[in-house]
Amino acid sequence: MVIFGGIDRLFLLASPRKYTLLEVCVEVDRKVKLPAFTGKVPKSLLIKSNPTLEEVFAKPTILEVDGIKITIPKPLRLTTLYINTSSGKIFLWKKNLNDRNHLYLPPNRDACFLVGFDETVEEAVYDAVMGMDRLELFDAYWSISSLKVLESYKLPSSSHGIRLEGVGAIRLVIRTPVKLVDPWAKSKYGRFLPLAGIVFSYNIGDLLRIWKRENGYWDLVGLVSASLRETYRILETAKPVKYVYDGKELPALGGSITYIVDWSIIDRVQGLKELLENIIAHAKIMGIGSSRAIGLGHVEIKLLTNND
Repeated sequence: MVIFGGIDRLFLLASPRKYTLLEVCVEVDRKVKLPAFTGKVPKSLLIKSNPTLEEVFAKPTILEVDGIKITIPKPLRLTTLYINTSSGKIFLWKKNLNDRNHLYLPPNRDACFLVGFDETVEEAVYDAVMGMDRLELFDAYWSISSLKVLESYKLPSSSHGIRLEGVGAIRLVIRTPVKLVDPWAKSKYGRFLPLAGIVFSYNIGDLLRIWKRENGYWDLVGLVSASLRETYRILETAKPVKYVYDGKELPALGGSITYIVDWSIIDRVQGLKELLENIIAHAKIMGIGSSRAIGLGHVEIKLLTNND
């Protein structure tokens, strides 16, 4: 179905939605001790500022279609707090339980986070962000110091500005731990081999609103893996990492991943290039993998030309 021109039809059925990515920077009035995984901070701030978001952050919506239970991903995601430095962003999260050094944020020092969301919660998110004025949290008062719209467009579409012409490779730099989604079966064990179809499996499903694990979805997962080939160094650059959450040390994926763009496949499958471009645009705003609403799954994506 997919290989013979079905991707264009899936775009038409997907009902494009507006996606937005904000950078929100906050400051505190006194030195504050941060939780081990600082994704809890933006989540708490947003809910405290706009309590209607508590339901959005609660357990995901589960629908039953033809006797099959389907989990609908949350319509927003966060990052951990990060600090902007001269050498780049430093994302704040503890990697092991044995680390006795606490994370602190001093007064008059901005800490930022990203929030990505679709149009269904746009008003609620903006209300929450704009209402961040002297919110009491972790024994300090927090206020917004700056707000910037980084990305905003409808997907799937061609308005996102991602173009693969002349691109030889795609590199993902993992900035907060990634917990991959299993595209074949829901499991507590997850997946850790970073094949492209697995890495982008959440994005494929959410972008095209295909949430059932079935043949058409698996065809797309396979096409993405076939057209974005992992490099021979992927097991050196993609590294196992740990993160501490609620007193537990949990496994995830870190490091970086580079995929070679296989144009011999992309040129043969109608709509595949546009699908990949939309997947990349979606991942830049909404992250990859699962548990994105608590701060996991943030990646920076670089398109490398043949001259890079």
